[in-house]
Amino acid sequence: MANIMFVARKPRSLLGYHRQLAPSAAVKVSPLCLGTMGFGTQFEELMGPCDREASFRLLDFFYENGGNFIDTANVYQNGESELIIGDWMKERGNREEIVLATKYTSAWQLANPEVNIQSNFGGNNKKSMQAAFKSSLQRLQTTYVDLFYVHTWDFTTRIPELMPGV
Repeated sequence: MANIMFVARKPRSLLGYHRQLAPSAAVKVSPLCLGTMGFGTQFEELMGPCDREASFRLLDFFYENGGNFIDTANVYQNGESELIIGDWMKERGNREEIVLATKYTSAWQLANPEVNIQSNFGGNNKKSMQAAFKSSLQRLQTTYVDLFYVHTWDFTTRIPELMPGV
């Protein structure tokens, strides 16, 4: 017998059949995670166009069909992907329904001419992590993310430095 406290309505599509993310993470996610590396215009020459309006249409379709798991990163389109997702969640008022993942590691301030010293705006070190997290929260217009993780290993940061920062 199902526990009535945890029964969801019948989904509109297969995308709405959510599952537990992992044995140690009980949050329920759609079977597909929407990757948003292409959301924005900063890398248009490399990846083709996907402006704010096109990104909103994709996000709306994903959400309306039961998708709730969205992945981005601070470096995607030089931060524009996170800005678009933040604007979309704010306009739709659906932040609480979304399981939001973002990542850090890459040199995310390279495109910012106002940042003179780039040394600690990349890598997995604690300083980079904290600066990247704070910046991601601002762009995403939220006070939290559901999943924050290392994008790529930098082979210099030791796990004892990394883990307390999480």
